[in-house]
Amino acid sequence: METPQTKILIVDDEPSVRSAISDYLAREGFHVLEAGDGVAMRRVLDEHAVAIVLLDVMLPGEDGLSLAQSLADRQNVGVIMISALGSEADRIAGLEFGADDYLPKPVSPRELLARIRALQRRFKSAGVNPPGGLLFEFAGWQLDAVRRVLRDPGGVLTSLSDGEFGLLLAFVEHPQRALSRDELLHLARGSDSDAFDRAIDTQVSRLRQKLHGAAGEEVIRTLRGEGYMFLPPVTLAAAGDAPPPQALPGTNEIRIDPRACEASVGGRRLDLTFSEFALLAVLVEAKGNVVEKDALSREVLGRPWRSFDRSIDVHVSNLRNKLSPFPAISIETIRRVGYKLVNS
Repeated sequence: METPQTKILIVDDEPSVRSAISDYLAREGFHVLEAGDGVAMRRVLDEHAVAIVLLDVMLPGEDGLSLAQSLADRQNVGVIMISALGSEADRIAGLEFGADDYLPKPVSPRELLARIRALQRRFKSAGVNPPGGLLFEFAGWQLDAVRRVLRDPGGVLTSLSDGEFGLLLAFVEHPQRALSRDELLHLARGSDSDAFDRAIDTQVSRLRQKLHGAAGEEVIRTLRGEGYMFLPPVTLAAAGDAPPPQALPGTNEIRIDPRACEASVGGRRLDLTFSEFALLAVLVEAKGNVVEKDALSREVLGRPWRSFDRSIDVHVSNLRNKLSPFPAISIETIRRVGYKLVNS
């Protein structure tokens, strides 16, 4: 019998944001539903067995924090908050109001997918099971988040207590980012935890001993007055995923994969947000011709361009930064007109 699709509800008042996320997740095999406010959200939840809600904070009418709190009673529904408010206080508030995770905008498609898959191991709504193992790889280590198995660089199993596993999972899901003790408590043990700061310190100490590399490299750094940071870069490998693309001849060749919302240069994947990916795809399709700002705004943001609107300029600036390792590729500004992609 065919496994039913996991239902995901996107709650955001921006149609272009809902559309971009919806298209991407639908291509990844999810059944995606949309709502523009709290009233529409509750109507969808009454009609569908939703597994995960992607919830914006700033909504018309009832705000996202209040909605997250109201969803706390639905034990089979996971909540990931996605918001332009990304400070530590905002993240902690979201977690305290019942969210299972919190992502600042602009969100990377691959990171969002990874967070959703991580939640799937915790929530099994409407008989839907998580699609295979999700593997986090760092510094030669490999953590299977579904089977709760940790292997060292030599492939040997390393035992973890429940507390150590939850803490390590929180770290690998948020690598190279400062995490306060409060955030770690919520991420590792849930909003109902009655643990205290020193418990986290003890777990971190034990985890450090188990992850200590042969060369003595630092894995978890203490940030005085802030918390901790997991230092190694983390890569993801989900069961059944295709192998990563191999380097292609021509180091400046840009490849666009619209199905996966991914782009690569010379076989190296670019870590792009939805908007940055859409922007690059439009510029590549123009084949060196100038694309006017109005056309870019309509394609990328789903709205006409206005002279006071700097959104496209900001996305272009961010995309330029991510293309900076490839000096032969540049985005030229055509004054008072738009932009064009140059690949020499």
